[in-house]
Amino acid sequence: MQANKHAGKPVKEPQRKTVELQERKIVRIADTDLDGSKKVKDLLRSITGISFSYSNALIRALNIPGDKKLQDMDEKELKELKEALSDPFKYKLPHWIFNWRRDEETGSDYHLLSNDLKSKTTMRIQKIKTSRSYRGYRHSFNYKLRGQKVKSRGANFHGRVGSSLGVVKKKEQPQAGAKK
Repeated sequence: MQANKHAGKPVKEPQRKTVELQERKIVRIADTDLDGSKKVKDLLRSITGISFSYSNALIRALNIPGDKKLQDMDEKELKELKEALSDPFKYKLPHWIFNWRRDEETGSDYHLLSNDLKSKTTMRIQKIKTSRSYRGYRHSFNYKLRGQKVKSRGANFHGRVGSSLGVVKKKEQPQAGAKK
């Protein structure tokens, strides 16, 4: 039998790297990847369902400075931010700032984010289409439905469809008697 040549040396254990606050480049909040080098108040608006006024109200409720970057936030602050996004009633945000008010089924107000907002909106539009109301017809044919002009901007949602016709100017012919 051959002896182990490494038996006398101490075995090095792999060192675990601690995540520094400055190394945090991308943070995932509400199904959205956010860049850690930007300000929190600007990044919140990139999440679907959060407007300018909602992000400002949320930052004021959490006492986060306006110029603070996402990578400078510690774990406790990030956890509190995620909790405030999932349950805004806990932080006493006003009801008029929520994006889903007076729900048809429950009658309550709440705030939806990202995929929840998209799916709930498509379900509501589908319900309007099946009711065959005026708005339902307009939705089903992709027409404008909130009183916008349709004569000058096209009849469907995307504007005029088809190629545009331009005006062609006649080329100037040199006069016969003119001197060069």
